Amino acid sequence: MEQQQYSTSMLTEVLQSADMHDIRRYQDQYIQSGPAAFAAYMDEMILKKGLKRQEVFQRADIPQKYGYKLLTGESHTNDRDKLLRLFFAMGLSLKEVRRALELYEMPGLYPKIKRDAIFMIAFNRGYASVDEVNKILAENGERELSRSRD
Repeated sequence: MEQQQYSTSMLTEVLQSADMHDIRRYQDQYIQSGPAAFAAYMDEMILKKGLKRQEVFQRADIPQKYGYKLLTGESHTNDRDKLLRLFFAMGLSLKEVRRALELYEMPGLYPKIKRDAIFMIAFNRGYASVDEVNKILAENGERELSRSRD
């Protein structure tokens, strides 16, 4: 079941009449995060992009079994590079990547970090090849996207 996306102005309006004891209900009703929200968002993006999971895992060079576990929330990683591999393979926009990282509760891309700036440009320009992104990283003296060991 897909959760509704609420506008910031609508949420601000709800909070104007809320009390502190309402925060738990507010969180349950309006704040989307955690494994279930990430999994639902990834399903939505795969469908939107007209992709198949197998295709994404192959493009990302991530083992299929491990990729499924990441996308469903069954497995968790602290390695943001593994997620970025998936996001490039899916052809996500920078806005979509920011939302996915937020839902996964993973640090976002930071424009004052050279490596992150390269990622941001690549997402903005529609790069969908992990190999191409790794080539650009290497050309700029940055570490390539880490590979999966699973």
